[in-house]
Amino acid sequence: MHMTDALRGRDIMHSILNSYSQVFFSTSKTLAVFLMGISFFDYGAGIGGLVAVLVANLLAWQMGYNSWFLRSGLYGFNALLVGLGVGLFYQPSLQVYVLIIVSALTCFFLTIVFQGVLGKYGLPFLSVPFLLTIWIVALSAGSLSALNLSERGIFVYNELYSIGGTFFVDLYDFLEKGISSTFIRIYFRSLAAIFFQTHLLAGIIIALGLLIYSRITFVLSMLGYAVAYLFYWLAGIEFDSLGYTFIGFNYILTAIALGGYYLVPGRVSFGWIILLLPAVVLITTSTQQLFQMFRISPYSLPFNAIVLMFLYALKLREQRSRYLIETPVQLGEPEKNLYLYSGNMNRFPAAYPVSAALPFFGEWTVSQGHNGDFTHKGAWRQAWDFVINDSGGQQFKNEGDFADDYYCFGKAVLAPADGTVAEVINSITDNAIGDVNTKDNWGNTVILKHNDFLYSKLSHLKYHSVEVKPGDLVKKGQLIARCGNSGRSPYPHLHFQFQTNPYVGSVTTDYPFGHYLLHEKGGYSLQSFDFPKKGQVLVNPSKNEVLKKALHFIPGRQILVSVKVESEKDKWKKLEGDYKWVTETDVYNTTFLKCLQTGALAYLYNQGDMHFFTNFQGKKPSPLFWLYFTLFKVPLGFQANSRINDILPVHLLYGGVLKIFQDFVAPLYLFLKAEYQLVMKQTGDVLSSDKVQFETVVSRKAAGRTIDVTKSLVYIFPDGTFEINLETDKAKIRMICKNESES
Repeated sequence: MHMTDALRGRDIMHSILNSYSQVFFSTSKTLAVFLMGISFFDYGAGIGGLVAVLVANLLAWQMGYNSWFLRSGLYGFNALLVGLGVGLFYQPSLQVYVLIIVSALTCFFLTIVFQGVLGKYGLPFLSVPFLLTIWIVALSAGSLSALNLSERGIFVYNELYSIGGTFFVDLYDFLEKGISSTFIRIYFRSLAAIFFQTHLLAGIIIALGLLIYSRITFVLSMLGYAVAYLFYWLAGIEFDSLGYTFIGFNYILTAIALGGYYLVPGRVSFGWIILLLPAVVLITTSTQQLFQMFRISPYSLPFNAIVLMFLYALKLREQRSRYLIETPVQLGEPEKNLYLYSGNMNRFPAAYPVSAALPFFGEWTVSQGHNGDFTHKGAWRQAWDFVINDSGGQQFKNEGDFADDYYCFGKAVLAPADGTVAEVINSITDNAIGDVNTKDNWGNTVILKHNDFLYSKLSHLKYHSVEVKPGDLVKKGQLIARCGNSGRSPYPHLHFQFQTNPYVGSVTTDYPFGHYLLHEKGGYSLQSFDFPKKGQVLVNPSKNEVLKKALHFIPGRQILVSVKVESEKDKWKKLEGDYKWVTETDVYNTTFLKCLQTGALAYLYNQGDMHFFTNFQGKKPSPLFWLYFTLFKVPLGFQANSRINDILPVHLLYGGVLKIFQDFVAPLYLFLKAEYQLVMKQTGDVLSSDKVQFETVVSRKAAGRTIDVTKSLVYIFPDGTFEINLETDKAKIRMICKNESES
């Protein structure tokens, strides 16, 4: 019971701190301390904000709302803003605190409502609950006769002296006299206004907190403010009013929200900030005029309006740009969003939500690709023809006079991805070699629906070989027919194309295959979301049962880990010992491994034909981190001597000055890289049930020059045991990982 109370107390403390940092879409405890501190520059606002946060979070705990959202501060930050606003405008009194409690309660339930309403559309509720609540309080002000308006701010020096003595007074005096630039002064005041503070010092401390916590957030705050300032100047709008009204922060928050949090930071997201900020300015100036009639401020209305409008517009796109990506899971820091998803955009491109496999077993050759020599022309140019060649490059045995002489004739044709059978033609006889059927151009055909905008078509199939019917559900890799020679097909081959509707004869669409092996000199290389070209030899390997079992991390699976370390450094030697990992899932149904000793988390995803680690949180270096980057990307089926390349997230492999400098320029250019390569060894029959052996190499590079290399030799045994032998310039590590039931 005591332990439960301690955990509950820690969670409540996290929820309070995160309520402060969530104002900047973050869960950084460092930033939270900065923000909580400056909230008390006006003690009335500081106390009011803290009371409101406590009320909202305690309500959420007592009523049983989602604990993850609560710990993240999502249920408390709107109430915090209300408490800050009410506490600033009124003199502290019993009546004021009653008003703050009632306002916090109202704001909390509005938060729940808008979480449900906007959540249905995949949209955040932002500060909409705060807006409605603060307007309710402001419109009621004329009737609140028992409350006295605050007189704080009249005797600034006395108030500063009471907070920090002569040091604060001298510092304030220095800043007021030393910062003469209107541009800079209003920037700091706009930052301070987010927490209902009016002092330059508050804005400077917030800016410092942003800079320490996230360089990209700091840059975005400057960018949003600068673009708005420029538009004010170009349009001839009076700018100085931002220095004494609580509206200048709209430009800063809009830039931070869209430039780094709800969108992956990059050149395109920064470009949209420049395009959207003038609209925020227009909404700000127009609502100021409108709201003057009611003697209230628009507060964060312009920020909410533009961000919600733009995010909703993005969700209605039929095709998603690979350069304007919504963050699937908010990581609370723009750098993490960028570094993680810059790699994952190549692994799981948002523009290609279906990972389609090659529709056959074994090695086939592309006899005609996009913009082909014969038939792939015009609106039907984005298609492939596949055949099987022997070692001499021939498609047939004997003289090739009969369909059965062709190696691909009668071979299995597979579903490239999960879907529903939309159309089947199965009654067209196969042509004699050299003949064509122009009346039934596509021959025997199966069309599969994979989502509302993507269909695949497989044509020239063998007469009466189709094994599915319209309406059937099919799984990726399922047998659906046999390769034939029907329709406009002089020689047996498989025609394959993607299209956007279910009709035979539909034009093609430009869509890649997800993962396949390309046969090259010296072995095979994995291609991801790419377009095979004429003459390339492609492989769709069978799944390896050893890998399939070992990399199947189902919730509840427990792994016991024994670590041996050879190193002259105590930091590494201390990692030697025994560990236990448990497979769990989070609120998003994302699977992860958790180390019970260190609390580290390694997030993973199994695509059916590929295992990925997608993110890591926790102590580095550590055994779970070594597993994370050693098994970063592993195919469940492969050929001997095949190679896989990928890029690890920068923030997990770098630190210090290099990382800080990279943060500043990351949206424009990544000069730091951590390259990952996996090579399957040729020892033994890797497609059998014997152990699997492969090598991984992680190379850290700066501006193209290699800093260091980490090599790992990995053995995976039929019982699911891993053996990882890892070597760096600092240590040699041997890890044995066994399932608990088999240890």
